[in-house]
Amino acid sequence: MATSWLGRSFYFFEELPSTNSYAKKIKDMGSLHGAVVLTDHQTGGRGQYDRKWHTSAGENLTFSLIFEPQKAERFSLLTLACALSITEVINEMCGIPAVLKWPNDILHDGKKLSGILTETLFLGNHLERVVVGIGLNVYQTEFEGNLSDQASSLKLEAKADCPREELLANILQKIEYRYRLWNQHNAKLVKEINKVMIGFGEWKSLKVNGENLQGKYKFLGVNEAGELLALNKDLDLKTFAYEQVRVV
Repeated sequence: MATSWLGRSFYFFEELPSTNSYAKKIKDMGSLHGAVVLTDHQTGGRGQYDRKWHTSAGENLTFSLIFEPQKAERFSLLTLACALSITEVINEMCGIPAVLKWPNDILHDGKKLSGILTETLFLGNHLERVVVGIGLNVYQTEFEGNLSDQASSLKLEAKADCPREELLANILQKIEYRYRLWNQHNAKLVKEINKVMIGFGEWKSLKVNGENLQGKYKFLGVNEAGELLALNKDLDLKTFAYEQVRVV
């Protein structure tokens, strides 16, 4: 690895129910900032809204990153920064033009390659840590039920070998760089994210809290706070929080 601090503290398990759950429970006398929890077989992985993340043993990357930022804010932008880093590595190593789907998925040709689940741990009012869980389909070629129409893997799409160790090392290096941009409130990060978001600059339908909004909205990506921006037909700018909105 070429990182300075991310992944230098490393927890590996052959099998684990959830890397996020383990990362939230680790007790340490010192700082856990930059720690990585990796398992070769995640048996109870979770996605958004407690959806199960299906993964085969020894075929994918399932890991969690622990961060200890000073402020409890802009976590949706941190999630997207991690997602952007993964899309770059997928493109550079495997030749797959992956894109970001708001708020936390990575797709190629309409199929999901990777998903991210960001969770926070507070001690009273104090933010103790942020855990970013990442699942990346690498060698898996079969998916349960209707997932076969919704998910894919690097092996299926690239038709070439993308070693998991190299993928992980490169992903961590990219994320370490992007974390610095995020921590510095660097405007460059937002521009880079918006460039690879599905629907950016297009008129789309929006769904808020499960309900379709009337009319079309021009999707303007995200702002520095990690909020989704959309322009309606009357040219009124609307902002939406991470939990509220889906771009249809």
